[in-house]
Order: sequence, then C-alpha cells, then structure tokens
Amino acid sequence: MGTSDLYRANRLSFAALGRTVDATTAARTVPATPEWTVQDNFAHMAGVAADLLAGRLEGVATDPWTEVQVAARRGRTLTEVLDEWDELGPQVEAALAPLGDHVDPRLVIDMWTHEQDVRGLLGEPGGDPATLPWIVDRVLPGWVARVEAAGLPPLRVRAGSTVAGPADAPVQLELDPYDAARTVVGRRSVAQLGAFDWRGTDDPAAYAGALVVFTPAAMDVVDARD
Repeated sequence: MGTSDLYRANRLSFAALGRTVDATTAARTVPATPEWTVQDNFAHMAGVAADLLAGRLEGVATDPWTEVQVAARRGRTLTEVLDEWDELGPQVEAALAPLGDHVDPRLVIDMWTHEQDVRGLLGEPGGDPATLPWIVDRVLPGWVARVEAAGLPPLRVRAGSTVAGPADAPVQLELDPYDAARTVVGRRSVAQLGAFDWRGTDDPAAYAGALVVFTPAAMDVVDARD
C-alpha cells in the first residue's frame, strides 16, 4: 500500500469519526493536544490539505505553521471543516499518487496520531489497521540511528514483529507497537517510557531524547485502547 493509499485510508477513518461528534464534544479540549479542541484537530487536517495543494510549505510541521491552519478555521462549524477536508482530500491523494513512496511519511503519521488523540478523548479505539505496522517499520530504525548519534549505549528494540538494532546491543527494549507509534510523536510521558520493558540500563529517561521527535508528554497520556 502506497503513501497515497494510506493517506486516503486514514482520512476516511478520521473524517468518519468526526461526523459522529456533536457540537459540545467538538469544543472539548483533547488531553493529548491540550492547546487544541476536538474541532481544532480536524481544522489542522483540513489546513494541511489546503497548504499542500497551495504549496504553503514554509515552516512545515512547526507550531506556527499548524496554528495558522487552526486559527483560520475558528468560527466555522465542525461540519464545515469536515466538508472542506472532504473536498480537498481527494485532490491531495491525486497529487501524491504519482510520487509512490517518495512522500514524507510524517503526512500519514501526523494524521494517524491526531485520530488516536481524538479517539482517546472519546474512548473509541480504532483507525486504519494497516497504518500502525507501517509506522513502526519506519520508527524503530530511526530510534537506533538517533541513539547512535546521541552517543548512548547501542539499542536493540522490538515492537511486535519489527526488530531494529544489533543483536548484541547492551541495551534492549521491547514494547507494544502502538506504544512505539505513540512514543515517537510525544504521546507518552517519561514515566510511561520508563515503564516499558528495558534491559541493560537503569536510566531509560536518558533515551527519551532519542526516542521522541518532539518532547515527551508532560503528563501520562491515556488512549482509548489502553
């Protein structure tokens, strides 16, 4: 399955979830994104689609870039935001299709992440089942490389059927694939990270900077599937 297909699968899943949300719930703050409401998460998705199609990529994935997307859609209803995404999403998919797998994987990872954020608030597990192993296959080798670049003792990590790192690495980590995908985007706290199955280190927190692209969550994140 190519990146364009994964984008479509996650868009349809997340948008369908949005259609079940009433106005009161749309205004609730999402614990995993404490500065955003449920509706703001969908505004970000519609905004990403609009910016990709318009070529507005300066500062892509930064807080200022995403906040402009959200702010521009405040005052609209969630239905209006979802209608915009329904209109723009197929255009994004058509633009991505010729690129095959030469698409920044963050596009899919970000969408999957925000869907899980909203599902956590709603208490409704779900999402595209093909996306999680696809994310893990990309995350684990990146962890091994980042650990090496940080000068930490080498790491071997296993999440489900995916394994990365040298077999004789002095530090070993085994965790659930879902936790791996949530950790890399900062949806696990340092305490949650330390509770994973670590061997060969008494200081798992030292690895937080290598395992998390942004920063660990300030507080424990509870997801719908936890």
